Amino acid sequence: MPLPDNGAIQATRLVADRLAQRGEFAGAIIVEREGKRLFAASWGEVRPGSGRAITLDTPMLLASSGKMFTAVSILQLVAAGKVELDAPIGRYLTDYPNVEMAKVTIRQLLNHRGGAGDIGILGRDEGANRARVRTLAEMIQLNGGRPPEFPPGSKTEYSNYGFILLGAVIERVSGMAYADYVQAHIFAPAGMAHSGFPDRDHLDEVPLGFTRYFGEQEAKVPNTDTLPWRGSAAGGGVASANDVARFFGTLPTGKLLPPELFELATMAGDTPWYGLGFVVNSGPEASWGHGGTAYGMDVAVHHYATINTTFICLGANDMVCNRLIFAWFLRTFPPGDQDD
Repeated sequence: MPLPDNGAIQATRLVADRLAQRGEFAGAIIVEREGKRLFAASWGEVRPGSGRAITLDTPMLLASSGKMFTAVSILQLVAAGKVELDAPIGRYLTDYPNVEMAKVTIRQLLNHRGGAGDIGILGRDEGANRARVRTLAEMIQLNGGRPPEFPPGSKTEYSNYGFILLGAVIERVSGMAYADYVQAHIFAPAGMAHSGFPDRDHLDEVPLGFTRYFGEQEAKVPNTDTLPWRGSAAGGGVASANDVARFFGTLPTGKLLPPELFELATMAGDTPWYGLGFVVNSGPEASWGHGGTAYGMDVAVHHYATINTTFICLGANDMVCNRLIFAWFLRTFPPGDQDD
């Protein structure tokens, strides 16, 4: 049932409390409206039994939510006249191995219509690739011989590798490593002091994730073995809940992107549910943002324009933030609106 704001938030908190008590949620939630914080809380420890509580400033794994940083970076280069949305990636990656993939455009990759497929390092059974692939260049070596899986632009299929290619374009055009570009052009201007791309050997401050491999087994285990060497242009970096709130608060101001490019990124294009690097909803509950789901991590971060409200959830368990955002959403928007 739809509830007044405070009721929806309190109901969501109760759900989060119960999940945390059962060991199913460690993480943080923030709800902000019109720049004012309505709710902020965190649950759990960085390492079970460590005594180090997760806080709103604790960096947490972002999974695919990091695709927003790649999109903003590309659009910054578009604004600077260094990249064209409808140019083929071969214009920038002049040595790309597969000539057909080199014809895919920047725009098609941004809205998952390039047919680029997956990376080959994120699955539970892809440990051998994970062990030998660390950089964007090595990911291209692993995947660069493949042609598109369908004629580019003909349909939509979510693609992690497409965002790896966008990251490679960022590196080639800017002359900076992807992580360094994002740090200088997004994290620093937005005041995101607890964000970055640490490698697997430097995750002591990042909460340990626990997974059941999405129901494949009964017992929870740490997700350490399934983590890539470090986050990439397809996602996997870290940020705190406070930093994600800063990013969402900064984006509409023009500090990171010109208003016209921000609007283009956060409105549906050829893909009805995706803009340019952002998951969007054009219905009565119009929203923009990006979730992220992987073994032992879950993220739900969306801004709802009609009520000028941002919901942020970062979790260190399977699918938990999806549950929590729906707990809030279904108590916030009238059911009749959702049917339209």
